[in-house]
Amino acid sequence: MTRSIGLTALLALVVGLGACVPRVQQPEITLGGARLASVGFTGGVVDVRLSVHNPNRFAVEARGLTYDLEVRDAQRDRWVPFTEGRIDDTIRVDGRDTRELTVPVEFTFRGLNEALRSLLDQGAFEYRISGVVELSGPVRRDLRYQHAGRYEPAGAG
Repeated sequence: MTRSIGLTALLALVVGLGACVPRVQQPEITLGGARLASVGFTGGVVDVRLSVHNPNRFAVEARGLTYDLEVRDAQRDRWVPFTEGRIDDTIRVDGRDTRELTVPVEFTFRGLNEALRSLLDQGAFEYRISGVVELSGPVRRDLRYQHAGRYEPAGAG
């Protein structure tokens, strides 16, 4: 009898602690802008401004994130890889707040060609970004994210 009371108490404690762990909503990461930093023979570097929004009521902290940025080739109706990479910095975003990050990313001329063609034809280009945010607080786990949008440079259109 004492053993079953002990097991019941332990089970209640585990369930109670599980209820205390916050449910973490997926961050919203969007492309905020880009500025050409350098150009080489096969590609270059663009300083990309990412906007990271935390929809949770509490602050989240990440020990890094990965990104895979693609641009849409409207003429062929397909997505072309633009760049991919990893940010290893600790990133903290307060609850229901947004933080801007500037990330230097390498690109190939193939991906740049599609973005430039779309910019010249339409004054904007469609993109999609996806990856993983590696949370370190308030819980330690990996969260996948993805976002698709349309980037229109200031003054275009």
